[in-house]
Amino acid sequence: MALTAHVFPQFIIGMNAGDIVLTGGTYKVALSNAAGPVTEATSGISTAKLFTDWTSNVAAEISGTGYSAGGAAVSSPTFTAGGSNNTVSTWTSASNPNWTSATFTANQAIFYESSASTYQLICWWDFGGAVSVTSGTFTLTISGSGLLTATAS
Repeated sequence: MALTAHVFPQFIIGMNAGDIVLTGGTYKVALSNAAGPVTEATSGISTAKLFTDWTSNVAAEISGTGYSAGGAAVSSPTFTAGGSNNTVSTWTSASNPNWTSATFTANQAIFYESSASTYQLICWWDFGGAVSVTSGTFTLTISGSGLLTATAS
């Protein structure tokens, strides 16, 4: 299975509106179980703004041992500019989100700002199929390049 990362189409509108600022809010990652693959063309994605838009129009949030509704916190997120003339911006987390003593199956991870009011959804990972854990730790490994990287050109 291959993980595919996507940015929500409404994400930039949310940043422009000041609803998603990538620092200073409360950021979470939740898990869902759409059969997938979930892409930008999936019904409901192009207009999704809130986490509840995902759970209502795309897929229910999972449930299971070791998983709490709403997902796990994204730890100490940072947004930095770098590269030549600060042309590369990166949003990342201080640690990899995980669920311990877990028993569940998930197909996607949805990153969102739970403290935002109008626009919340940032990005999602489609796992390329069901990923299960039984009485173990389920960890999402964030790339050393960050959760999101934007390059001005």
